[in-house]
Amino acid sequence: MVTGGVSTWCDQLLTGLPENDFDVVALTGSGAGRPVWEVPPNVRSVRLIPVWGSSASPLRPTPRRRYWVDATQYELERLWDAALGSERQDPVGRTASALQHLVGISDRIGLARSLATRGSVAAIIAAWTRHLVSVGEPPISVADAVMAASIVDRALALLDHRLGEVNVVHASSNGPSSLLALAQSWRHGTPILLTEHGVYLRERYLALYGAQLSWPVRRAVTAFLRRLCQVVNVRAHMVLPVNQFNARWERRLGALPERIYTIPNGVDPLTFRPVTTEPDLPTISFVGRIDPLKDLETLISAFALVRERVPDAQLRIFGPTPKENAAYKELLVALTQALGVAGAVHWEGPSQGSRPAIEAGHVVALSSVSEGLPFTLIEAMMCGRATVNTDVGGVAECLDEEQATGMLVAARDHAAFADACVLLLTDPQRRTVMGAAARQRALSRFTLERCLARYREAYLAARTGRLLKPEQDTPVLATVPTGPSLTETLHDGAALDAAALGLSA
Repeated sequence: MVTGGVSTWCDQLLTGLPENDFDVVALTGSGAGRPVWEVPPNVRSVRLIPVWGSSASPLRPTPRRRYWVDATQYELERLWDAALGSERQDPVGRTASALQHLVGISDRIGLARSLATRGSVAAIIAAWTRHLVSVGEPPISVADAVMAASIVDRALALLDHRLGEVNVVHASSNGPSSLLALAQSWRHGTPILLTEHGVYLRERYLALYGAQLSWPVRRAVTAFLRRLCQVVNVRAHMVLPVNQFNARWERRLGALPERIYTIPNGVDPLTFRPVTTEPDLPTISFVGRIDPLKDLETLISAFALVRERVPDAQLRIFGPTPKENAAYKELLVALTQALGVAGAVHWEGPSQGSRPAIEAGHVVALSSVSEGLPFTLIEAMMCGRATVNTDVGGVAECLDEEQATGMLVAARDHAAFADACVLLLTDPQRRTVMGAAARQRALSRFTLERCLARYREAYLAARTGRLLKPEQDTPVLATVPTGPSLTETLHDGAALDAAALGLSA
């Protein structure tokens, strides 16, 4: 339905593991859209589930239906009491119990229709009053409770969808998509595999920071999402993050260390052969969707500083703009004009893969505020291109600082980003040496063959109730995150939700 790192990863699994049959389920905004990837023969079905499609109609009142609506209210009260309540009363277990009972209600009458009859509003207000007003928080307004309920109830309604007869359910994200996995597991005992690319909970905090929502709405929604992510991490048969950064978050969210196995993304070296030419003008290239998580404001601000020192420098931005990000693209264009670099910033639109963008620049730039193990970086490394990157997610794990396989700077530091770009643009020898070292590292750690072999083992192990054997050269899972970050407050749910104004990790 869309292109990007996660869809690339999905396509790799479907085409690279032909001995497995797949049913592909994608959550969409409205249900519209069509596959943009060729569907291989081992895909039995492709199904789109709209999260924000037409609303379900309320149930007509009958004594039997009133009973199930009342039962739904009881479970919603338990759910929100666990979400907003004390950490000392097994909130994860109570959340799981409430969700599992909502699955049972879904099987009886359909949860979406019950939620449309009486949703989470009263339960949110009651839990907020019981747990937050008592410690000094102002009451939540009815309008804020309605907004929070409209967001969460849409996600809960996903429990109505059934996945059919499968041996393993592999969730490509935590959050709402994992509700489908939980329902399948509770209905049929199907083992869950969870792979996060960006950490879902962390990215929700980042997104809600910039959302036009009141603080009580953000507080309530993040409280629910945190509990949901905890339940999924506890319930999953195995958690298969793409990097150690994600693994630390998942362990803090309840995943047992012995059930966490990092499987890095990989690319085909034959597809991404070394690039042997460079453009005529000093050029920085970017490839990816136009999205706030890519923090293109920092890239453009950095480029304005680069132009002061490399006057003929160019910035070429490759990638699609999702409809929901049209306003963000307009903001970026306005920023190029305000900084006086509009004539040197080229919006190239979607490209056929990343290679045209990699070839287009002397340097490939990645300025994101959140990443998993980015394909664009691995692909640039495999092509032997020098890169400048922000230190987020698994980016540092891609690079080897001792071998100088790429430049790493702090997120949102446009001055440091500019310095790194100027250093590489003005030093051809450094670019060449860095590109060669980057390709050697990619060949040693990030090949598609190695990645697929681990997923093949994971699927077989899950089907037979076993766990994976660790790879010989897989780094040991870090027990403590380096440096202060919000991951250190995950034991304190109230502190974590209150920190929904941004992240330091």
